[in-house]
Amino acid sequence: MLEFDVWTIVFSVINILVLFFFLKKFLFGRVNAMLEKRAAAVQSDMDQAKQSVKEADQLKSDYEATLRDAKQEAKQIVATAEQHAKEQGNEITAQAQAQAESIMQEAQKEIERQRQDTLNGVQSEIASLALAAASKLVEKQVDDDTNRELVNAFLSEEGVGKE
Repeated sequence: MLEFDVWTIVFSVINILVLFFFLKKFLFGRVNAMLEKRAAAVQSDMDQAKQSVKEADQLKSDYEATLRDAKQEAKQIVATAEQHAKEQGNEITAQAQAQAESIMQEAQKEIERQRQDTLNGVQSEIASLALAAASKLVEKQVDDDTNRELVNAFLSEEGVGKE
């Protein structure tokens, strides 16, 4: 049934070895070179991906730092704007107070002037009434300028004159 022929086995082993060396020389070298090339390409892609991840992390940290700086600058701008608004408000208030004081002084001056005008008018009226009463009593007509001088002198002596 089964026969073992040594020469057939030896030739088969030799054929297998020749085939193996032939494949190793012409096929395995190229296949290994292609596999090494593919492995190098995969490794290069992986290195490039790692580099891209590092760059993305760096960009992210730069972006976050820029964002923090922008927020800080915005806060500073708002604080500065609030300070300027407060200063302007104080300045406007001071100007309004100064204007109010000026208006009050002008009003007091106007009141004083009107009071003096009124006093002068009243003094003039009193003088006219006194002259009329005196001329009725004396029944003597003295010229008008003399009468006024007498009345003014009298009022000045009594303290009713100009203050």
